[in-house]
Amino acid sequence: MSSPTRAVTTVRSRTGRLWGGAVALSLLTSLALLAPPTASADSAVAPREGSFTIRGAGFGHGHGMSQYGAYGAAKKGLTWKQILAFYYPGTTLTTMPTGTTIKVLLTADSDGDLRVQPAAGLRVSDGEGGRYTVPTGATHTSWRISRKGDGYQLASRDAAGTWKTRSTGLGGGTWSFSSTAKVLTLVRPGGSTRPYRGSLGLVRSGSGGKTVNTVLLEDYVRAVVPVEMPTSWAADAVRSQAVAARSYAVRTRDFTDRPGYDICDTDTCQVYGGERAETSGGDAAVKATAGRVVSHGGRVALTQFASSNGGALAASNLPYLVAKADPYDGVITSQAWSRTLTAAAIGRSWPSVGTVKKLQVTRRDGSGPWGGRVEKITVTGSKSSVTVGGETFQYRFGMRSSLFTVAGASTGGTATPTPPPATVRPGPAYASYPRSYSAASRADLLLVSGSTLRRYPVTKGVLGAPVTLGTGFGAASHVLNAGDWNGDGYQDVITRASDGTLRLHRGTATGRLAAGVVMGFGGGIRALAAVGDVTGDGKPDLVSISPAGNLWLHAGNGRTGRASLTKLAGGWSDQESLRGPGDLTGDGRPDLLTTRGDRLQLHRGTASGFAEPVTVGTGWSAYPALTAVGDVTGDGRGDVLARTSAGKLVLFRGDGRGGLAAGTTLPGSISGTRFAI
Repeated sequence: MSSPTRAVTTVRSRTGRLWGGAVALSLLTSLALLAPPTASADSAVAPREGSFTIRGAGFGHGHGMSQYGAYGAAKKGLTWKQILAFYYPGTTLTTMPTGTTIKVLLTADSDGDLRVQPAAGLRVSDGEGGRYTVPTGATHTSWRISRKGDGYQLASRDAAGTWKTRSTGLGGGTWSFSSTAKVLTLVRPGGSTRPYRGSLGLVRSGSGGKTVNTVLLEDYVRAVVPVEMPTSWAADAVRSQAVAARSYAVRTRDFTDRPGYDICDTDTCQVYGGERAETSGGDAAVKATAGRVVSHGGRVALTQFASSNGGALAASNLPYLVAKADPYDGVITSQAWSRTLTAAAIGRSWPSVGTVKKLQVTRRDGSGPWGGRVEKITVTGSKSSVTVGGETFQYRFGMRSSLFTVAGASTGGTATPTPPPATVRPGPAYASYPRSYSAASRADLLLVSGSTLRRYPVTKGVLGAPVTLGTGFGAASHVLNAGDWNGDGYQDVITRASDGTLRLHRGTATGRLAAGVVMGFGGGIRALAAVGDVTGDGKPDLVSISPAGNLWLHAGNGRTGRASLTKLAGGWSDQESLRGPGDLTGDGRPDLLTTRGDRLQLHRGTASGFAEPVTVGTGWSAYPALTAVGDVTGDGRGDVLARTSAGKLVLFRGDGRGGLAAGTTLPGSISGTRFAI
């Protein structure tokens, strides 16, 4: 999330990847898109002495609560309840049960094992009822849980630095440390330490593990609030932050399916500092709002927040994240900012345009100064022009927000007219692979950016210009390349919403998707993938993994729903990133791909389902997202695409027998987007 620093005079960006990669699945809600009218284009501006001056306002995405706005509202006399009602209109306050817990991934403990310092009553539990109390005494300087085969082992370190394995008799569940004081000191790589309340467990991840802190929700919020907002600020502002942080955590816990944990501890989620981060002011805010969360429609709300909205909230695809003026955001301090960008720097970012001659904002969202946040900006050069998203431009040059103007421009000009969409001819009925949405492309990569779903035609490993398929997709937990589900010759998309409902978005002759139609099923799903025709009836199907770890086949009925539901296998709890790549092995049956820790695994399609996994390669934990859309290279074989944390696309060519060649990095970047799978 975006948050202020402890000094009032400056702010620091914490714009989390709220709609992260496919591994970190999106938060859920309905798919209704609420957006203000789109503003017309600004006039074009030429560089002056080789540079452009950018003037902007705000810091962060602008959705939901402005933290500086909350401070300003509190100074104006609003209570924390009134502040939350202003920033999340239409919501109510409800209370979480006492004893609610949350599981937090501790990303800094990245060496694959779990080490803690000795503590009174230190014991190890196996998640299956087994417990082992560790010996005490000065001979034990630290304790370690590590992986051994498919299980775990416990070791202690003596004063000489030697690790000695201990026999525990514990079972095969997840092992964790706890103590009498309910506080543990974690020893991180490099020897630094940090105390955490609750228990610390080592969750399986490939051959190693991830450290996860299971902590009471109230203790978690105590360690979040002081990191996200200075607790010296007005009490009601800090209390509103406590409720927003609590709500965001519960929403994330309840509507995502991360393996073994609910939320991370970085600004990708919201920052969690452990016991050391707690302050008296933060504790007071948590106590004053104990258990309270923001809810809407019977579910905990997605309480996005950012440092400053620049005087105007941005709309999102949620009914309580609306666009409107914010009279409180500038009360404490001006949120205006400016940047100077050289034409040469802009040209280096998009070298195909040649020498940069002008900039023109061509589309805004209609909410705020200058006509609102920039949605599209065109860079015109001596050779060509390119139009990019406002957030892409913002992040490329490290600007504080997409609420900006190019100095010298006047708003209210005439936008470049959009040509009418060409008619797309239908293809073969019920086709699943390649994922092609028009006859002009061999395969299409689908990406969700904000709420917009776009397809990128792929020809011999080169991505073409994006084509918008529709909006309102940002809040779906799953966005699937479904194939031609209903047999009309057009590729369709399936989404899954907060109540588990699946909707079919039918492809049309306009090249855009029709409104979603409820498919009549969708509950009890942890992971979901479109897989092609598994049953052999010629119609596309889906597969899913349930929370209990069972693999299920959802056979398509050739219309808008499901013909049958069949359990294919059990024991799939450890499988992550479920993907349907089509026929990677060349035997005519669709296959499955999963990740397990660092390994990419192939499950070959069989007459009765899918075979036991075979490791295709290792090192896949480096990629936060992967997808497979069929033949990307044009050689007639299925391929796999992955995204790096820096937003680069990496192509892995299939050999037609189930193997993949070494990855090749493709030009360009897709930061700020996630794959449809």
